[in-house]
Amino acid sequence: MDTGKLTKMKLVAYKEPDFSGQIGEYEVLVNPEKYKDKSEIKYSTVLSPIGSSYESTKFRGAGPKVFTMDFFFDGTGILNSEKVDLQIQNLKDLIYTYNGDIHEPNYIKIFWGTQFLFQGRLQSWEPNYTMMDTDGTPLRAEVKCGFIYSITAKKKALLENKNSADLTHVREVKSGDHLPAMCYKIYGDSKYYIQVAKFNGISNFRDILPGDQIIFPPIV
Repeated sequence: MDTGKLTKMKLVAYKEPDFSGQIGEYEVLVNPEKYKDKSEIKYSTVLSPIGSSYESTKFRGAGPKVFTMDFFFDGTGILNSEKVDLQIQNLKDLIYTYNGDIHEPNYIKIFWGTQFLFQGRLQSWEPNYTMMDTDGTPLRAEVKCGFIYSITAKKKALLENKNSADLTHVREVKSGDHLPAMCYKIYGDSKYYIQVAKFNGISNFRDILPGDQIIFPPIV
């Protein structure tokens, strides 16, 4: 149920790469008007014969995943009476400053209310002071931050499991192979051999021979 309460964006800091060991959090003064969540896919160019109209590309893997947003700080007394430099330092201590316990900056998760937005670490920090007092004291500022996605090696391996049943596989039949056993290795269940045989146009699954190429499609 909507209670009418304004939910704020919040950053939670952790000291472990699996995002355990919470050590602090920061709630923004003003929710951002926008943020960016950018992902990339890397390809390498495959040389094509002379005269070809197009180049071929080969998938290399995922590129960097980056989350960017601006933090707003106000020290005029309208929104916050604390000095802008102190407000900025509170955020900087959490996401930028070197943590002596882990010998590197903290790991960060970003939430908006109960919605999870991103997890990673600070990559860039760019303060912009937009209003100054007569003595040069900052009264308002914006800090543009970029965060790069982070995940543990173990979780990454699980997500990239190339034996996953939701990927297409091509296997060459070896001596002694039979379709039910090959299905068991890929799907974890031999019962899918009928679907695989039908997909490959095999009328009798016992007819496969060494050297045959069998396509194992995703099984839903």
